[in-house]
Amino acid sequence: MDIAQLIQYPFLSLVPATILYMLLAYFAFKVLDFATGLLKTWKKVSPYQTRIMRDGIIRWIRELVAITFVILFDLIFGLDFYLTGFTLALFLYKEGGSIAENLQTLGVDMPGRRWA
Repeated sequence: MDIAQLIQYPFLSLVPATILYMLLAYFAFKVLDFATGLLKTWKKVSPYQTRIMRDGIIRWIRELVAITFVILFDLIFGLDFYLTGFTLALFLYKEGGSIAENLQTLGVDMPGRRWA
């Protein structure tokens, strides 16, 4: 197989639908996290700092590289995308926590344990 055939091969057809949905959820969570972070600065809850924004974008690029690496690792070693699913689940958990933290900082009443 030459390079032209590799480029034309539909890469996403190799990835199961569950993993694709997890990737879609990851991107949706990232957009929501970014939006709630910007909302915090817009509402003047926390000051805008370019360093925090830059570090967040660099961290996101590292996560995308890690996800790509894990997908390739699963493809090469035939791990049935267990490692990719686990990695995406951890990233989704992290993003969900970040969104919840941003919403709590904005003053949204979050469900959870109440201390009486």
